[in-house]
Amino acid sequence: MRSLLIIIALFFISLPSFAMDVKSIECGLGVKNRTIVNKSEEFKAGDRVYCLSRVKNIEKETSITNRWIVDNAKYDIKLKIKPYKRFRTWSYKTVYRRGVWKMEVLDKNGKLIKEKIFVVK
Repeated sequence: MRSLLIIIALFFISLPSFAMDVKSIECGLGVKNRTIVNKSEEFKAGDRVYCLSRVKNIEKETSITNRWIVDNAKYDIKLKIKPYKRFRTWSYKTVYRRGVWKMEVLDKNGKLIKEKIFVVK
């Protein structure tokens, strides 16, 4: 009986997660046909930087927040997410401050899902 319970537990642990997941974040100088344009991790002060997130396993309409961070400054942009198997969304920010920037993707409860680092020179 104990062996059967262990096998059942291992089966459920090995099942894939179907929770909303951000598969990738790409940054660049634009978005065309839902694809990032001029992809880079280094930008110049004054550039308009776009960050595109690929989200999957969305069970119901929800939202994510793109949090742009440099030094101690935080800029939040809330984005709606539709219930699709895969969904792409993006936001942009004109980056005037030089330094190391971080783009965080947060779920509707403010939990960090994924982050991306880029530099503004």
